[in-house]
Amino acid sequence: MLTASTVITSLGIATVIGMALALYLWRIRRPQLLVQRGLAALATMRWREYSGFIVEALHAQGFEAIGSGTPPQGAGKTDLCLSRDGSNWLLSCRQSPDHGIDAAHLAGFAGTVRAQEAAGGIIATLGTVQKDARDNVHGIELLHGESLWMLVEPLLPAGLRHELAEAVRKRAVVEAVLACGLALLAGFTIALAVAGVPADPPSPAAPAPEPTPQPVPASAPRPEQPPPAEASPEPSASAPVAAAAAADGVDEETQRKRITERVGELVGIKRAVWSTRSTLVVFLDDSIPDGPELTRPICDVLSDYPALRSSRLQLEPPEGSDRRVRFLQCHAW
Repeated sequence: MLTASTVITSLGIATVIGMALALYLWRIRRPQLLVQRGLAALATMRWREYSGFIVEALHAQGFEAIGSGTPPQGAGKTDLCLSRDGSNWLLSCRQSPDHGIDAAHLAGFAGTVRAQEAAGGIIATLGTVQKDARDNVHGIELLHGESLWMLVEPLLPAGLRHELAEAVRKRAVVEAVLACGLALLAGFTIALAVAGVPADPPSPAAPAPEPTPQPVPASAPRPEQPPPAEASPEPSASAPVAAAAAADGVDEETQRKRITERVGELVGIKRAVWSTRSTLVVFLDDSIPDGPELTRPICDVLSDYPALRSSRLQLEPPEGSDRRVRFLQCHAW
């Protein structure tokens, strides 16, 4: 039989679970849905329109398109020539979501960049980037997933952005309703378990026969009766609830602050700051060379924060160094 306390406990647990799910849907799931819908929309465009948005977005970083967009001799059909500070760069725009970038593709593109005597190369892809490619970037900047969407989204027509936002909102409402149902079900189940309500009432057990008392001789002294043992306290019914309660997660701004503090303490790094909500600028020193030995500890720090693990890294070389600014992304969505 359900009691008022069981119902109240169910509602309390359901509220906590519902708030946690709502926070997840709003802070993590909703941006993920927007990126997925946005990349799908880019995949339906003509290649020239898609590449045009990328070139226009790169203008903010000082890049300018060279010529009419025809790929240079020896380059691929999806390659474009860009110029920045008097140096040529090669841009590869891969539009197919099914096209994955692995170490072999990256090495081949790096070879094309060297053959064209370009200062650097950029790959913008709607497909996936394999781990071996992320670990061996060959000096190539990779734009994919959230980093590509954050770059292009502000340039899209307002009507398209509104359409994507509305589709994501409707999907989020459906998922929120499902989350509320799951929260109520979970709260009710946990409350029953904590209250110890059995599924079926136990059958009454037969009373045990009382032992027959033995006569005690009159001359024999009666043995002293030991004091009754104190009943062991039963475990508190609230213990499972206390054990199941997790510490509240810190907000995203606090996570950003912790990331900058931890990254700034790594060997080879002077300091780290967030230039945007999804770009972490890391200022390097000359203590260790740029490579996996430098970038892997940074990626390990980001791995501890799921909501920010896919942030884009901008590696700034020391002042006076001939090394170039490099961009990378440790984790894809």
